[in-house]
Amino acid sequence: MHHLSSILTDLQAAIAARAARDRALTLLLVAVWGRIARMRTRLERLIALWRAGKLPAPRPSCAGRTSTAPRSPRMKFPTAPAWLIARVRDAVPFGTQLEHMLTDEECAAFLAAVPQAGRILRPLFHMLGVSPMPAAVRRQAPMPAYPRPDAMVAATDIVIASGPLLNFSRA
Repeated sequence: MHHLSSILTDLQAAIAARAARDRALTLLLVAVWGRIARMRTRLERLIALWRAGKLPAPRPSCAGRTSTAPRSPRMKFPTAPAWLIARVRDAVPFGTQLEHMLTDEECAAFLAAVPQAGRILRPLFHMLGVSPMPAAVRRQAPMPAYPRPDAMVAATDIVIASGPLLNFSRA
């Protein structure tokens, strides 16, 4: 866990070196550099709170809510897996170092206790092309909006089910 900050700092240095050499990529790489800086800051804060035993209470989900406040336009990052590796070849070892860091017992305990850390790391692993995605940061399957109806077989061989389009019967 203590190497996380140095891994992300070194990754930022590799990105900055590439941005200085290639003017066509400078805008994109400066935005990525800033995003990784924010990831590092958030992770360092969460690690400090976790070690102190003072994790914040989870906030209610904002899924499905609409915002009325105008938002400033955000930088659109590429979405292809390993897109950062394709542009910054010096970033290749950092994905492996981060993946190896997840095998540490302390890191596994941290990610189990603080699921938002996995949500912070997931885009970084995607940028660096780490596949398959480590289980500690893999997105959990969403819960269905309604429970699946269970079909029952009655003694008369009639299948009884509830829910839309699930009324089957033997003719």
